Amino acid sequence: MMNSREHEADDLTLIRGYLAGNAGDFTALYERYKRPLYGYLNKMLNADRSQADDLFQQTWIKAIDQLPRYEHRQQFGAWLLRIAHNLAIDSFRKSGRLARYEAGSQDEPEGGFDVADSREDPWRKMHREELENAIEQAVDKLSPELREVFLMRRENIAFKEIARIQGSSINTALARMQYALKNLRKSLAEWNG
Repeated sequence: MMNSREHEADDLTLIRGYLAGNAGDFTALYERYKRPLYGYLNKMLNADRSQADDLFQQTWIKAIDQLPRYEHRQQFGAWLLRIAHNLAIDSFRKSGRLARYEAGSQDEPEGGFDVADSREDPWRKMHREELENAIEQAVDKLSPELREVFLMRRENIAFKEIARIQGSSINTALARMQYALKNLRKSLAEWNG
């Protein structure tokens, strides 16, 4: 398994390779980040797949456009999520949904976390699926700010980057994570699998 420093250096190598004309390096970068980016957008948009698809494409287009100006002071994944976050907020503003987003609209999302191992015993797989559904429902009950912090931390984004993405202080990002975990524990306390 690659540690985060090697992963960052590898991202930078891929970025430099792409900027030097190697399209395969961009493909590798895209493959590495497409699933976390889409998952983040899908959860942030409460499983509005059409809008998630649109913003997913817009994020990559904007990332490609801004890649020559990318400064390696932050993880590429965090930089990419910041672009997605800003595009989502702009989309909410344009559609008049920003107030609903900030108030925490709670539409029922589709799908689930895909972490089950296909080699597991059937009863373990069923137990894990029940837990994944319980976690997904608990995450969906979080306010948008708490949900966003939780989702970014799940993607190993540093709190400093989360604060920058959300336009808040690092203490606010830390507090939001603490509240998210507290609320998740409460929601999952009744789950006894």
